[in-house]
Parts: sequence; structure tokens; C-alpha cells
Amino acid sequence: MNAPGATPSARAWWVVAPLAAIWAAALGWAIFALPVLAAWVSSVQSTAGWGQVLRTAGLAWVVAHDVPVQVGGATYSLLPWGLLAIPVFLLVYAGRWAGRVAKVDTVRDWLLVAGSTAVLYTVLVTVVSLLARVPGARTSAKYALLAALAISVLALLWGVLHGSSMRPMILSAIPRDLRVVIRGAVIAIATLIGMGAALVALSLIVHFGEVIRIQQYLEPGPLGGVALLVLSIGYLPVAAMWAVSYCLGAGVSIGTDVTLTPFIATSAPVELPPFPMLAALPQDVGPVAWALPVIGVFAGTLIGLVVAKGGFRLGRRICLAAGASLLAAIGVYLLLFMSSGALGTMNLVQVGPKPALGATIALALMLIGSVATVLLFGLRPKASLPEPVTAESEIDELPSIAE
Repeated sequence: MNAPGATPSARAWWVVAPLAAIWAAALGWAIFALPVLAAWVSSVQSTAGWGQVLRTAGLAWVVAHDVPVQVGGATYSLLPWGLLAIPVFLLVYAGRWAGRVAKVDTVRDWLLVAGSTAVLYTVLVTVVSLLARVPGARTSAKYALLAALAISVLALLWGVLHGSSMRPMILSAIPRDLRVVIRGAVIAIATLIGMGAALVALSLIVHFGEVIRIQQYLEPGPLGGVALLVLSIGYLPVAAMWAVSYCLGAGVSIGTDVTLTPFIATSAPVELPPFPMLAALPQDVGPVAWALPVIGVFAGTLIGLVVAKGGFRLGRRICLAAGASLLAAIGVYLLLFMSSGALGTMNLVQVGPKPALGATIALALMLIGSVATVLLFGLRPKASLPEPVTAESEIDELPSIAE
């Protein structure tokens, strides 16, 4: 037993890891169970029992990990991955608690706590995926395992590191060049997402009448309206990445025959499901649309500015700018991949951007902006700096004792 005022002793990893994993899983399930329970209580014609309600809540929680769901014979893989922020936040918070309680101060403890918690969390998600099967809807346990493992490992590594005492040591051990590359890539990706979200918001404002028309057609009611709002928020990152792909020139596929790009008008009509966010899809190609790919050059310019602040030599600046652009393009590919998929029906089997094409165009545009920026900074004349004062120079300036 600790003396009063004494620092609590560290708890063993095999105690902390299960508690953190169960807490993150249980609270995540409870958050997604609330709207399911509310819908069940408000429905006067529902014949579902408690078991089916709990399985439906579990199914919603698993799908929130960006796991495709099969409804009947159709697969829905274009999911509102914005809802992924909920399990990620809970995992990071649980990781911080585990790192603090276990008093993680070595790399071995960091990997042990984060890895064991991630494995247990993945097991819970996989088990729920197997059990949470309602009539006509289910998820693949294999995809649930892979998605939960990837998400939990990344989130818990970051969370445990933040809760440990070794965060300054780990961050300082990262080479300066790598820190500059990561910072530039993150700024470029955040810039593209922000500009895409701004364009989506602007398009929704322009097509606000269509949004209201779809809302009135659905007649969701108070509870359905809340569910529709939550879904719209979850699909906002998807819509932002659609806007990024559209602006870069890679376009957005709406089925197998229609592709929306800023350079070519829609060649054929396509029947879309009634969803308010789809009102933001551009219908016409205007003269301003040809200038939209400049957002990729602008993101590359920000990379160049980040690299230029490091004070590196010109050749090194170019290499770092190219590396940051490549890393940002990889991030764009992953986000575009998450924002594409299927909506079940035959004409919407392939919906969303083309990840490889979008990432390639993004890389080319960001290279133009980043390399041009570091070259411009390399051509600027450097101000003459005074000679640094060293101990030897100070000694030389002192009068000699022999004199």
C-alpha cells in the first residue's frame, strides 16, 4: 500500500490493457446504441426484441470502423468514415490512460501496452462482427479484424505515447529531415481536405433548394432527421475528398458510365439515391473549373515554404520537398481509397474517385509547387551574417601576458 502523498505505483500491462480495450469498446458500442434504442422506442410498429436491438447496435459500431456491410445480396462499402473519429478518439484516450497508469517509460513497455490493448480490442470487434447479424444485414469478420487492427494499432501507439513520460525522447529521436517531411506532408493534406470541404459547403449553399427538396421528399421525421444529420456529418470527409479529386482533375465516378470532371460535362444521366449531400455534385462545367487543379500546386507551395524555413542547402531542399510531396500523395491515395466504394445497386457498384489517378495527379501538382518554391528561395541572396563568436576568437582578442 502506498503511503499518503506518495506516487502511485505502476500497474502491470496485463491489468491495464484489458481495462483500456474493454472501456473503449463498451463506450463506443454505447454511443452507437443510443440512436438505435431511440428509434426502437419511438417506433410503435416495431416487433424487434432486445436481442435484435443489441445486435443492430453492434452492427452499427462495427460499420463505424469502415467495415463494409452486406444488405441482402448487395455490398455497401462507401461508408461515412467521418464517424471513424468516434472509435479513434476513444482509443487514443484509452491509450493515454494506459500509458499514464502503467507509467510507460521504455520503448518495450510502449509497444507492449499499445500492442496488447490493440489485440484485445481487435478481438472484441471481430467477435461483435460475428454475433451482430440482423436479418438481411451482416459484416465480414475478416474485414472487421483487419480494419480494427489497423485503426487500434495506430490510435493506441499515439495515445500510449502521449500518456507516457517518453514522448519528448521519442519525438527528439526523429531526425530533423524526417520531421520536416512529415510536417510538410501533413500541412499539404490538411490544406487539400480543408479546401475540398469549403467547396462542398459552397456547393451546398448554391444548391440549397435541392437539399430542401430531398429533405421534404424523404420525410424523415424528428428522429430520422437527427439520423440523417449524423449520416451527413459522417459523409462530410467523403464529400471533401470527392471535391479534392474533382478539383485535381481525376474526377469522380458515378457508376460505371458517368465521370464528373472539371473538364468534361456529364455524358449521361444517372439515378442517385435521395441523400441531401449528393445535391453538392456539380452539374455543369464552367470556365472557372479549368483553374481548379491549382489547389494541388498551392498545397505544394506550402510544402516548399515549410522546407525552406529549415535553412537547408538547395539540393537538400529539393530532396526534402520531393519527399514531402510523395508522402502527401500517399496520404491522398489512402483518403481517396476510403472515399470510394459501392452503394449496392447495379448502377452504383463503382462510386467515388479513382485513388491511383488522383494520387498521381496530386503528386505531379505538388512537386511543381514545392520544387518551384524551394528553387525560388534558393535564388534569394542571403544576408551577410557576422562571424560567430567562439571561445578561440575571444582568447585571440585578449592581450598577451608577455606583452
